[in-house]
Amino acid sequence: MPMDLRTCALACCLLLPIGSSAEPESIDMTLVTKVRLSDCCIEYQGLITTEANDGVYELYQEAAPKPTTVIIESHGGSAGAAIELGHWILDHELDVRVDTYCYSSCANYVFLAGENKMLASHASLMWHGGVMQPIDRPKLEHVLDDMLGALEPEAREAVLAERSRDRLLDQLQASRLELIAREAQFFQRIGVDPRLTVLGQLFEHELLANDHDYDGWDLSVSDLEKLGVQRIRIVGDGAWEPWPSRENLQVFRIRLEALPDFEPRVP
Repeated sequence: MPMDLRTCALACCLLLPIGSSAEPESIDMTLVTKVRLSDCCIEYQGLITTEANDGVYELYQEAAPKPTTVIIESHGGSAGAAIELGHWILDHELDVRVDTYCYSSCANYVFLAGENKMLASHASLMWHGGVMQPIDRPKLEHVLDDMLGALEPEAREAVLAERSRDRLLDQLQASRLELIAREAQFFQRIGVDPRLTVLGQLFEHELLANDHDYDGWDLSVSDLEKLGVQRIRIVGDGAWEPWPSRENLQVFRIRLEALPDFEPRVP
């Protein structure tokens, strides 16, 4: 996977208290999240954020009868918010259904939390990194630059006037370590191999050789089950044949049997 994608994906995952916002929602700040109640489902469309989650919790609290399924369409968002939503879904024993696509932190945490995990026949899942992927100081600086670049100029100047770059980097690293601990707890709870979120980075050279033009990866249902992802249901007739959410999105299919000396490690 391309290096700029790796750092961009990690920037979208990490929490950094800059300005008045507690978390970076996405490099693409034009997307809007919508949550609504329909029939016995809660529909979640857009970036995964703490604010959108609060809307989900309120809808559930007020609903009668209670929804049984979360239908999600998301390119990802905050890892912290996605882990929180995943725990909430587990607490309420809700199903998760993907009719279109579920990428990044959506695939990492929300999809995996479903009591039953339902996929439309052409729904697309994509993983492209997580909080435990290796990152050194130069890469962390790249992540910080991505985050600061997403702010308006005045907000960026205010942040840098309030805190030095070194302090921001230290806060970013502290947030990363906190999220690693929260992620480990989440995967322990659901019984899934946490390396699912970083397989593409761990085995990049063996899998892709000199071809680095992929945006992320997916796995077959049978391989997901080997990693501990249980109760996957394909909606409708036929096999799961995912279609990416846009034409130029390149998703690499990882096959566990092709990974050198890899043994699933289910908690």
